Amino acid sequence: MASNIGPDFFERNTVTVAQELLGFELCYKTPEGLVGGIISETEDYTEDDPACHAYMGKQTNRNAPMFLSGGHIYIYFIYGMYHCLNFVTEKKGTGAAVLIRELQPTTGLELIKKNRPKIKNNQHLLNGPSKLMLGLNISPQLNGHNLWQKDSPITLNHHSLPKKVFEYKRIGITKGTDKKWRFKAHF
Repeated sequence: MASNIGPDFFERNTVTVAQELLGFELCYKTPEGLVGGIISETEDYTEDDPACHAYMGKQTNRNAPMFLSGGHIYIYFIYGMYHCLNFVTEKKGTGAAVLIRELQPTTGLELIKKNRPKIKNNQHLLNGPSKLMLGLNISPQLNGHNLWQKDSPITLNHHSLPKKVFEYKRIGITKGTDKKWRFKAHF
């Protein structure tokens, strides 16, 4: 299983990548089967952004994957209980990434429901960064993994273009709140 986009897609301006990821289908190969959905909301972070984990280019053990080349995975732990999936952008040595905020389920719906048994409305299965990690059961061990490795369990394939993309202020942050770097697609 291989993605139909390559590293060049991610080694570009982070805001552009965040917008252009909308409409791609993200699939994750689990031992139980394939699960996935259409990326319908993203959020971007760059090292000149005070809300970014790599603000001012400061590299730490936690954010080290953000400084890898575009197309690597950055998974971070938040609120002491949840994980969030990001795709690294720009050139190696630049701390930037796109947070995947929401997916519209398309593949392996029964397995996604099994992973989130209390959720009855399909629209709420993957409608948040930690919810999609839980629903797809993505392993945090993929932190630092390269999407282009032959055995990558995550693939991205172009699916559909959004009819409209809305820009919003980011939520859940206390710095850089003025930037409209949260993008939501309507199909």
